[in-house]
Amino acid sequence: MSPRTPTPADGARRSAHRRTSPPLWRNRHALLVAGVVVLGLAGVITIVSMDHSGASRATNNAAENTTAAPYDAAAPYPAAPAPAAPPAGSDPGPATAPPALYPAPAVRAPATAPTKAAPVKGPVAASGGGAKSAPAAAGKQLRVDLTGYSYFDNSPAGSAEVANPVLHRNADGQGTFADPITVAVPSSKDFKPGTRFYLPTVQRYAIVEDTGASSGSSSSDGHLDLWSDGRGGSKSSTAACMDRFTGHDVPAELNPPPGRPVLVGPISSGGGCRLPSKT
Repeated sequence: MSPRTPTPADGARRSAHRRTSPPLWRNRHALLVAGVVVLGLAGVITIVSMDHSGASRATNNAAENTTAAPYDAAAPYPAAPAPAAPPAGSDPGPATAPPALYPAPAVRAPATAPTKAAPVKGPVAASGGGAKSAPAAAGKQLRVDLTGYSYFDNSPAGSAEVANPVLHRNADGQGTFADPITVAVPSSKDFKPGTRFYLPTVQRYAIVEDTGASSGSSSSDGHLDLWSDGRGGSKSSTAACMDRFTGHDVPAELNPPPGRPVLVGPISSGGGCRLPSKT
């Protein structure tokens, strides 16, 4: 086929195409303008954001720099909100005070100096254990036959041996409640060893530690033969001392309490005789 020969119509189409298609420099200009617009918008947004951040920082700084009101310890606590009223017709229940909004501060009592205990007045027992107790009840009152025996007429003679030692290994004693004088009885059946008496005519306490005394009279409550010692003196002086308190129907107190008047010491020793003046 032979090449096509151009026609006037083809040239008209080419000219029309050139007129309708924009030149290349115009497209580049449009892109440049669009970029400038985008950058401008971005700058405006950035400036607005910075202004907003600055305003926020200024507000926060103002809040931080505000000085709070000083704490007033005497200011009352805010009142608690009033409880809601119960619905009409319902049981309101027991009336109770609304709970406090804040607990009341604890009130501490002021410290006080310790007080000294008042001294205890009145008599105090010898042991120091408190006030003196009431006196013990009196013992049983007896009427006895009272005699004495000594170092010279003991069995065996010239000794102080006893049959039933309780407080003393041998006949002895000062006549006090703590150290009564040895006394002999007819037999242990009458009064057991360790039985105590108080003899007001000689002002001595006595304790049963020996036997061998003779039987008492039928009208008496028994026979008590009181150790009179006699050591350091003569047999006659000792016998004369014992005769002064020997008698029938003599008062005696069985199981006496402490506190009775006492003439302390052996009845006869060194030739002397220690008895109450009226004996």
